[in-house]
Amino acid sequence: MHDAGWLVVRTQPCAEEKARSHLVNQGFAPYLPRYRRRVVHARRARMVLRPLFPAYLFVRFDPAKTRWRSINGTVGVRYVLTDGERPRCVPERVVQEIVTREDETGVVTLNGPSLVRGQEVRLVDGPMADVCGIFEEVHDGERVLLLLTLLGRSVRVVVPASAVAAA
Repeated sequence: MHDAGWLVVRTQPCAEEKARSHLVNQGFAPYLPRYRRRVVHARRARMVLRPLFPAYLFVRFDPAKTRWRSINGTVGVRYVLTDGERPRCVPERVVQEIVTREDETGVVTLNGPSLVRGQEVRLVDGPMADVCGIFEEVHDGERVLLLLTLLGRSVRVVVPASAVAAA
């Protein structure tokens, strides 16, 4: 078996937190990276925590100590990802890279889209989906400033970074 690392666990849909909690109760050390996402419902926007990898989480794995097959019977878990009979592991450095991107509250901070000033972009979400414009700058960690041509005029708009993609 390989060195210690992290098992990749597939959870039931929307059951990542339930699986994490039950794994902790069984003495395992799970890691469920989460990020903040802006959600609009009934014209009200709020920030919610979402799994960075929906329907997946990691469990610290030491081949000398961990009886990994018992994880498959945990509430909220579908199965441990395997390569044949061996569990599929993610190296420690990969999980550490995710951890280094956490803020002081333990939430992973995501960088905005990797765009350069003057690059053509397309809105992929919201009321102006499929409208093209020019990227100007990152407004804050979650929004970007775009220059759009609307009704024959150039207009600067601030939109969620998640709603923009390179054209």
